[in-house]
Amino acid sequence: MIVANSYVKQSYDEFAMIRRILLPILACFLLVNDVQTTSITNRGQEAFQLIKETKEKVKHGIQCILPSKYYAGSCYTYMKAEPASSWERAYNNCLTLPSTRDARLLAIESIDEYEFIERELIGLKSGSDSVSVYVGLRKMNSKIDSIVMHDKCLSLDTWFWSNDIPLKETPVYRFWVDNNRDILAYDCGILWLARNTSVITPAPCVEQALRPYVCKQVIDRCYNNTSSCGKYGKCINLPWTNSYKCQCRFLYTGDQCEKWSSQGVQIIVGIVIVFIAFIVSYVINTDRSKESWFFRKTLRQQCPASARNSMRSSSKFDDKHRWSTSNDSTYRSSCSLTVRKLFIRPKKLLLILFPLTLTIIICVIIINAKDYVQETLIHSTELFQFCILYDNNYYHNLLTLPLASVIILFIIVNQTRKQSTKGKWSVYVPLPFNPFSKLNRFDTMILCGIVSHEILEIIEEVFLKTAQMKLLTINGPLFDLVRQFGLIIIVGLRYYPVYSVIEMTNGNTLYYALCALHMWLDLGLQIFEQAFCMNMSPLIRTWQKFEQFKSELTAKYEQNLLMSSTTPSMYLPEYEDARSGGFRRRMQKFRERFSFHGTKTSTSITTTTTTTVVAAFHPLSTPMPPHSLNWSSINLNLSTSLHSNDSLSTFEQFELDSSIIGVIKYAPYYLCLTYICCRLTYLLIENLYEFVSCCNNETNSRKKSSKHIYHEPTFSSEENQAVEFRYVQHLFQTPYKHSQPSWIKSLLHKFYCPKKHFQYSKQILNLYMIAFMLIYYLTFNILENGFNLIEKIYSFTLMPLYILYDELDLPEPKLFNLKYEMLFACCLTSLIYFGQLFLGMKHYQRHMLHAYQGIFVDIPSRSAFKNMRLMSKNIHYPGYCIAYLTFGYVIIGNLLFFTLVILRVMCKHLFLIEEIAK
Repeated sequence: MIVANSYVKQSYDEFAMIRRILLPILACFLLVNDVQTTSITNRGQEAFQLIKETKEKVKHGIQCILPSKYYAGSCYTYMKAEPASSWERAYNNCLTLPSTRDARLLAIESIDEYEFIERELIGLKSGSDSVSVYVGLRKMNSKIDSIVMHDKCLSLDTWFWSNDIPLKETPVYRFWVDNNRDILAYDCGILWLARNTSVITPAPCVEQALRPYVCKQVIDRCYNNTSSCGKYGKCINLPWTNSYKCQCRFLYTGDQCEKWSSQGVQIIVGIVIVFIAFIVSYVINTDRSKESWFFRKTLRQQCPASARNSMRSSSKFDDKHRWSTSNDSTYRSSCSLTVRKLFIRPKKLLLILFPLTLTIIICVIIINAKDYVQETLIHSTELFQFCILYDNNYYHNLLTLPLASVIILFIIVNQTRKQSTKGKWSVYVPLPFNPFSKLNRFDTMILCGIVSHEILEIIEEVFLKTAQMKLLTINGPLFDLVRQFGLIIIVGLRYYPVYSVIEMTNGNTLYYALCALHMWLDLGLQIFEQAFCMNMSPLIRTWQKFEQFKSELTAKYEQNLLMSSTTPSMYLPEYEDARSGGFRRRMQKFRERFSFHGTKTSTSITTTTTTTVVAAFHPLSTPMPPHSLNWSSINLNLSTSLHSNDSLSTFEQFELDSSIIGVIKYAPYYLCLTYICCRLTYLLIENLYEFVSCCNNETNSRKKSSKHIYHEPTFSSEENQAVEFRYVQHLFQTPYKHSQPSWIKSLLHKFYCPKKHFQYSKQILNLYMIAFMLIYYLTFNILENGFNLIEKIYSFTLMPLYILYDELDLPEPKLFNLKYEMLFACCLTSLIYFGQLFLGMKHYQRHMLHAYQGIFVDIPSRSAFKNMRLMSKNIHYPGYCIAYLTFGYVIIGNLLFFTLVILRVMCKHLFLIEEIAK
């Protein structure tokens, strides 16, 4: 027990000794660690502050060149080494300083600025030393009683700073001392500095002794105006107008960003509408979610019953099979005659060749109209105003929509009158689309291609903002969306009478005449737009900037007119020379500002602009009214935009003419338009011929076949059932062996195999027509407008490779270096999806034939859905197809493009493969 206690005591003493040793060490470690952590944190804060200060110094150092000094957003230059002999000479020297631009003789606006000039720029004086410097202060004298400036009535002998602010309205008026008012009338202001004294006082404008002066260049007008933009705004400098503007945050607008913006409110309203629509759609579909895909269970239940029924009626089918085989040879002979008539009848050939020929002629006219447009723009700018309206479908809808409305009203009145004569008192409503009709299916499909192309142009305007002017005065995304929906409705109304006339079984001759006139007018307007307004957007934007500049100069003109009327002999000739020289420098900045991407500013533009503007606003010249300015003499050389290689378009990287590319882009649209025009003209001529030639009652009483799927039979019910049975029997059973097709037909049949008794419905034909037009339109728009985004992505992906591999010689991210990859990726993607569309048509044909036979394996049966569910899926099917087609096209195109870029880099630099393999 004692031993145990002694052992415990010894152990405790050892533990206490170890604790006394370790605790100081641990305390030192924690102290050092804390000191290091504190020092690291302090160093981080110091480094951040140093970076911030360095950034400010670099910013000010770049903006203010020595010997200028920066203060409160302006650069100040004390011209002590180059004094001036007069106030005017000092003013001119500030305008013509080589190291600064837009500098003026000093105008003091605050007490802090006055103290900076006094203490830091010029320096305090001691003893009997004194100095007087010219400042931008001048007295306005006039023979009239008062002058109006800045909406304020001012009396005679008012002193103004060089920034047109009266001296009395500034805080530095307290330093103003005028002791010579009654003795000598001095018109210029100076800043006099002595020991503990500084005043602003009048002085002679011209003296024999030289006097220094101070020049001031405002480079940051937001420095003292940040509070004017409010809590939700940001001040942005406008160097050209020597002013600033407030850039408001989202949801705010106004001069000081104090009001809610209509754009933000519209976006919120749109999001709420979409969210509510999503919730309503989800609630509606929740009770039917369990009924969607039970067709395989139904198929398993129906297959045994269908097999037993087929075994029972095999003998009856054999008897009816003989009828089908006996008439097969007759049908084949009649079918071959029908096929031959397709190539023998000249009217069929004309409906194919004449639209093709007319489309080629239109393309040639559009290409050759380029020289005429260039000659017109040299002498006039009226074409810009016309193309601005044309770019918003204003002229197009203004001419064609009233004519379409008149045709619709005429059809309604005439058909209602015909029904009333038969004893049916009801208003006739034209049916634009009958899904159960096989009449003029091809014409309806062509019309759908025309409408889809115009809707795609409207969608392009939504995403790319190609329109230059909007018809609605209210701006905002929601109103823009409403405007686009309105344009889509207008497009539907324009082609509504044509759809209605084509769906008529026995059309009126006058209907065909009016619709043909309507479509020919529409074609002419489209040709005019394509010929004269194609690729005019860059020039229109430049012209609009010139118009904006004209309004700005008009305001300057009024101010110069007032100044010239109040002070006719105020400035000396050298001052006028400096004013004109400074104005020429501003015009140079104007030319740099209005140089737009894709077009190089020609010498004729700059020379004509400078001559016109300087002549109009030179102080020594006679003031001209704003409306007399010859803005049409500005020579906008169209050849620079048509033949420039600085565009974002992939086609222009191959030095292809933009007019040729535009013609190829719109070729399917013009082909569809010309076909509809020729088709309506043919129907008009055919009806006129029948009306003239048909004189007997027997011919006049004959009616055309309706070609509808569902119509009343012209024979008895028993005969009808026999014919229907023979039709179905012959449709799904082949009693004879087909001859071996050629390899060309077998290759074509892999994409599309025609069936004698199968015809696509109008819905499917229209859907595939829209899909073809969408792929064609997407291909050209990506090649024309998608290069800018891909160039930026390509530049971003090259940065890590340039850092990791110094010896890597990758192609620079310039436009012309990726033109082949872009072109090949778009063309290959479009070919893939064109093939997919043909395969989709073939699969649709196979599925529908299986559905007619009662085989429901790839598609659900009719009994798998309720009526409302089936109708909903039929309505949403075209939208889903087009949406999946678009997303898939974009994804596959991007994958192909980046794959081609990677392969190009890999083939050029094989050592990358070795690095990746390691």
